[in-house]
Amino acid sequence: MMPRWAIWTGVLSLLALPAVGAPVCISNHTDQTLVMVVDNLAGQRLVKTTGPSATLCMPVADSLTKASVGVFASEDAEEGCSRLAHPGQTETLIGFAEFDNCKWAPTPRDF
Repeated sequence: MMPRWAIWTGVLSLLALPAVGAPVCISNHTDQTLVMVVDNLAGQRLVKTTGPSATLCMPVADSLTKASVGVFASEDAEEGCSRLAHPGQTETLIGFAEFDNCKWAPTPRDF
């Protein structure tokens, strides 16, 4: 039989986890290989080099109402493009040019 303290420790651990909500995604609809970033604006970030037609997603906590996506030419690039995104939404990049000069497919912008 498991000791009571072990059972309560497990219950408390489960209660401490944030509820995971819908993902925030960025999709590369260019013909370039780019570094894509999803940031939940609460300290978690996912970074991956992706090729054409790739999508990068990260689930965010239910308590968060917005996140950020970004794209860069390389991992050491200082300039790129970023955009706010809602959980459950995919931001689609359709044209990349450094220095915040990217083209994005239309998505609801009610921030």
